[in-house]
Amino acid sequence: MDKRYKKQISPRKILRHNKQTNRFFATHKQLPVAYVFIFFLWFSIFNIINAQSFFSMRGFGEEILCTDAYANSLGGIISISRENPAQPIVLNKTNFYASLSNNIVFGKENNWQRTLYDFRPIMVEGKVPLPKRFRIGLKLAESFNQNFNIYSESIPIAGYWAQRHIIGQGGIYRITLNSAKTFTKPNLSLGIDYSYLIGQEIEHWIFEIAAGNYITRDTIITNYSAQSLRFGILSDWSFLTVGFHIEDILPGTIKDHTKSHGTSAETTFMFNLPYALGCGLSYNKLQNTDFYIDFLYKNWRKAQIKENYVSTFQNSMKYSFGVEHWLSANHPLRLGLKYYQSYLLDHTNYQIKEYGLTCGSSILIPKFGGFDYSLELFLRQGKKVKETIVRLNLSLSYEETWKKRTRRWGS
Repeated sequence: MDKRYKKQISPRKILRHNKQTNRFFATHKQLPVAYVFIFFLWFSIFNIINAQSFFSMRGFGEEILCTDAYANSLGGIISISRENPAQPIVLNKTNFYASLSNNIVFGKENNWQRTLYDFRPIMVEGKVPLPKRFRIGLKLAESFNQNFNIYSESIPIAGYWAQRHIIGQGGIYRITLNSAKTFTKPNLSLGIDYSYLIGQEIEHWIFEIAAGNYITRDTIITNYSAQSLRFGILSDWSFLTVGFHIEDILPGTIKDHTKSHGTSAETTFMFNLPYALGCGLSYNKLQNTDFYIDFLYKNWRKAQIKENYVSTFQNSMKYSFGVEHWLSANHPLRLGLKYYQSYLLDHTNYQIKEYGLTCGSSILIPKFGGFDYSLELFLRQGKKVKETIVRLNLSLSYEETWKKRTRRWGS
């Protein structure tokens, strides 16, 4: 960072922006043993059972709005997180970031109860600083999760009472190229993401007489491809940081391949997803405490498949509130609240909603970087189905300063 830039951003402001890439751990000496023990304890517990979700992820699946453990621990903030193309305002080092998501789901519908599990990587990203305060980045992240495992009520088929068992596997991912520029008057960053969306979902429709015994089994394989543009702004004042982003997904293609009763059929058609608007701010006038608020809106009622609006899609909204308190110079504690109104409807055409409580912190890995972790507890509910979900998110950060090396003979 040059002297001109140092004069305009105080050391505390640089520290606050660097929290989101773990540079605030630079003076920490050792990895807290207690934190490592807690991490491995949670990881072991979360790997006991194996399944997915109770809700049928109709449409494009479950939206993955945030892939950053730091942001998830603050209620899932987006506009002041790595999801904003303009983040961070300050980038002095090459930064690599990767995230994992670990979920336990306890669901209930009428008198039926089940416990499910899901574990998967959701994001990997790298950003490199360039001269003149430019930077570029490359990212691979999950946008929609299409894993689900549901049963219908018993229905008569061919003289038997059977259940329709539907298992979905897959998702939609985005490969993103990022470019951003930092300005010093005012302290402002502008960024743009170009993304190519690609994905596949495999659905198995099984008519079961009893567990493991079935009458017929159909398979639907769906492939997705599209492109998107996302613009972001991040600006910083003495004790306030404001972020804004807008995203537009360009028309894409869906290819369906259906295998049913020994026959196959293929169809190809167009789709158009909605635009997204998001804004957020953080307030940090207090000595050791920062406050965050974030809002996201997606106009899903304007989404089109086969050039027709989808009547079952509803506009989605998310509200996030978070607070970060520094117990000491290297030990932050984060808490958050989240309310999310999904675009998806359950099988009774009732809109799915989520209410969440989040928390998290960060851990140093000496001479490497560190990782953020978040623990989320939230209730997802429709009209009949209710899910209680515990989710552990882990984000690993590695930083490297690129230097010109000079070979010295005789040394």
